[in-house]
Amino acid sequence: MPQTWFPLIPSGATAINNVLSVVERNSKWFYFCGVNPVFFHDDDDRRSFRMFTAQLVCQGMCKQAEIVRTFSVSKNSVNRSVKKYRESGPHGFFQPRKARAGSVITDEVKQRAQQLLDAGKSRSEVAKQLDIKPDTLRKAINQARLSEPSKANRCIASDKSSRSIEDATSAMGVGCTRTLDRICAAIGLLPQGAPTRFESCRDVSFGGVMCALPALIATGLFSHVDKCFNTLSGYYTRLQVLLVVDYMALCRIKNAQRR
Repeated sequence: MPQTWFPLIPSGATAINNVLSVVERNSKWFYFCGVNPVFFHDDDDRRSFRMFTAQLVCQGMCKQAEIVRTFSVSKNSVNRSVKKYRESGPHGFFQPRKARAGSVITDEVKQRAQQLLDAGKSRSEVAKQLDIKPDTLRKAINQARLSEPSKANRCIASDKSSRSIEDATSAMGVGCTRTLDRICAAIGLLPQGAPTRFESCRDVSFGGVMCALPALIATGLFSHVDKCFNTLSGYYTRLQVLLVVDYMALCRIKNAQRR
């Protein structure tokens, strides 16, 4: 003769029935059979929740109506979970969804979109530039056909306003950014000068003159730098100073302090 379960519910737990109960602690859900814990999952882990509650129903530990009442979920949702468990078992809840390859995101569009995302463009900017719907791009990202760089690695282009604020609030004086490099140069720890560093920027005044650099090199401008100029000891190198003077001439700037 089967033995009757004695209804033991842990303190603070919500009863699913006379045998099962659940309690939420520290953003995790713990399931008990009597006073013994049998399973737990994170609060936002919907797949584990659907899998385990379907397992309880399929094993006869509780009824679908009890799951609906306890967790305030829809009856259709529980029905779908139970059907999936019976057809595919527990692993069926953790398989990636089969996505139909869209005709809009072709290989060429996909390659271009990934380049724009890697360059720090937003989803709306990429969609507008490639003339595709934002929702189409969002689905491609969610289906892992495209990937967005993490916030830590995302290249964020600065604008003129943000650079002006950074220059004005520099700890060593107006425009004296890269404080660590300047201190190292001052105490002789940068004998070769501070390394040139390129950053992503927008609305750069006279930015087009940067395209003249190949022409300046082709004219032999830097061929005799070692013979004609002494080595500089400090933050700036002689090559950097020479480039600044060259660009000032191209931009018709007579005084470096004006810019």
